[in-house]
Amino acid sequence: MNPEVKRILKESIPILVLCAIGGVVAGIMLQGMERELLKIPGLLILLPAILGMRGNISGALGSRLASALHLGLIDPELRWNKVLSNNVWASMLLNVLMSFLLGLISYAAYELADFKNHANVLELTAIAVIAGVLAGLILAALSVLLAILTYARGLDPDNILMPSLSTVGDIITVICLLFAVRIVGYIPFI
Repeated sequence: MNPEVKRILKESIPILVLCAIGGVVAGIMLQGMERELLKIPGLLILLPAILGMRGNISGALGSRLASALHLGLIDPELRWNKVLSNNVWASMLLNVLMSFLLGLISYAAYELADFKNHANVLELTAIAVIAGVLAGLILAALSVLLAILTYARGLDPDNILMPSLSTVGDIITVICLLFAVRIVGYIPFI
């Protein structure tokens, strides 16, 4: 077998096994949100979109950071520089804008489907923005940390970042979504 293929498999298989376990954890967490999902009209429409958005934005940030590390634009040290700053800033702007848009699109989809219970556009949008921004902040920090640590240890961040950020992003986003629902006032904090 080609040594490059062996290296990719050696780096990828353990992280993919962990991601499979993480996917099950995210599913268990969603099952625990059954009350919120049933109580809040439109939340079930918002959920897959916001989960997908988190993986896409954090995955793109991870890919850009991996490329910057390979090109020498970022040193494999936890030190802030312009390239790192621009990438994180762009990621955060995307989080805010896309979360707001997802709230509006989820409300429109809910209304077009003509469901019985009425979804509130302000509440859905507030939930999307709060959950999206909180998860985005956590995932941006995690993206930077994972990119630098994997590269510094001689691993290829491209083999590690995308699967791990997608799975951890699902878990973090579900937690942030539940937190946002409670902030918006549907379910009081316990």
